[in-house]
Amino acid sequence: MEEEAIESGKSIAELRIERLTWFGLVAALIVDGILPAWLSLHNALLPFVAGVVLIVSGVYQYRQQWRVNFSTWVAGTLMLVMSAFGILERPDLDMSFVVIVLVAVVIAIGIFTGET
Repeated sequence: MEEEAIESGKSIAELRIERLTWFGLVAALIVDGILPAWLSLHNALLPFVAGVVLIVSGVYQYRQQWRVNFSTWVAGTLMLVMSAFGILERPDLDMSFVVIVLVAVVIAIGIFTGET
């Protein structure tokens, strides 16, 4: 990780937070696959957790004066809005596919641009 930090111009701490964010997103997807379908708010739970992971990570990185990619803010906000919509309007709407796509996009942009 030290060589990667030197090559990317980032600190090791910044790289760890980015990896922790990616791990949190993937863990949310895995846990969502394990939860039983009868769990209340199940459809709104995944976008809420993923949105919180992205927003908290973005705020932490911003407070450390590290660069935060715009896609992190947009995807996190979009997922929180999706969660609210799922709770208030359409609790039967499964948003897992959209969340998976957004997580993949955020991670891909982070890999290609070197920012999360």
